[in-house]
Amino acid sequence: MESSPAPARSARAPPTPTCTVPGLLVGLTKLFNLTKSGYVKLQRAHFPYDPDKVALADEAVASELDSVAALQCLCTSRRGIGPLVDDRWAQVQRLEAEARRRDAHIAALARELRLLQRDNARLSRQLVVRSRNDDRRRGAGISVPKELATPAALVRQFVAASRSVCDFAELLLGNGTCSLTTAAAAASSPEPCVVSDDADSAAASDQARSWRRYSLEAHLWRAMLLVVAEECCGGDAGSSFQRIMKPRDALDALMQFPRSGLSAFCRAAYIAAVPPEAEAAACGNLDHRAFVSRGGHPRTPLYRAFAAAARSVWALRVLMTAEARCSESELGSGDGGGGVRMFYAGRGSLYAAEFMESVPELGAEEARRVVAGEEEKLSVAFTVTPGVKVGDTVVPCRVLLCRRRKIASF
Repeated sequence: MESSPAPARSARAPPTPTCTVPGLLVGLTKLFNLTKSGYVKLQRAHFPYDPDKVALADEAVASELDSVAALQCLCTSRRGIGPLVDDRWAQVQRLEAEARRRDAHIAALARELRLLQRDNARLSRQLVVRSRNDDRRRGAGISVPKELATPAALVRQFVAASRSVCDFAELLLGNGTCSLTTAAAAASSPEPCVVSDDADSAAASDQARSWRRYSLEAHLWRAMLLVVAEECCGGDAGSSFQRIMKPRDALDALMQFPRSGLSAFCRAAYIAAVPPEAEAAACGNLDHRAFVSRGGHPRTPLYRAFAAAARSVWALRVLMTAEARCSESELGSGDGGGGVRMFYAGRGSLYAAEFMESVPELGAEEARRVVAGEEEKLSVAFTVTPGVKVGDTVVPCRVLLCRRRKIASF
């Protein structure tokens, strides 16, 4: 059956809206709605397919599109509307360009943020690994048995360390390095005070030698105590405290455990405690210092005596750290604990027998007169050996006392 011919396209003229902007917008909205309605009718004519309905719907859609085109021509041809449209179009172009620039900036910031997040994650992993390594070195580097982390063991080790440092100071003075070591020690110790007003030349000479020995001993203590804790308590996992302290000779312990905390402590302490002038006077050269700086431990009498003193001070610091940890755990569990600390007597402090011990020792009569207030008060010139307080136990610091001359009043 032949289909009826499509009706001719109607030649209705498009509506002529007012030339105002609101009128154009209203007319444009109506044309859009009519175009959408005609398009819907065109789609429905295809299901089921009806050629007549398809032709009618197509004619309607084409008519609405012609109306839109006529409205566009009207908007662009009318005076006063064209410049407005051009201005709006230029503004749209500027906004689109700005939006593209912002999108590009946002994309660049996003890439930078991803890079920073990746670097932050990498640094966080490094910090975690480093923290674990530090904890492993502190926890597993030096293992101290619980029976040695007691106040009594710490006090015994403190007495042994004091004796070892005193012996090493005597060795330096006996090797003819008296004036040299005293010059280095004087940097950290005050000048001697007048102990007696009527002392003869021999007594004055003995007094000067005693002061030099005490000054050197104070310098050695300060230098060894200023070594950082990482070099004191670090080391490999196999270097336990008992194994390091077992050899009678400290040099043997250094050879058996070259990567232990004691080895690092001896290197740092020797450079800080023994002045180059004293080493040159005792050995004739500075080979000890160069060898120790490279990580070695020379087998010489001078370094053997130093290693003995350094091991005693190192053991004291390790035991103090272990005792402090035990005290912290007791405080956390509510068991109490007084902690452990070292103390110095400040220069010029008045003598207190409870926390100080005079070097040389005061005579019985002199001590009685000082306590009774029958004699001029004694003050501290400098601290020779620091004191230690473990819980309620106090080991007094050894101090050099002085009695200053009274200034005559006019």
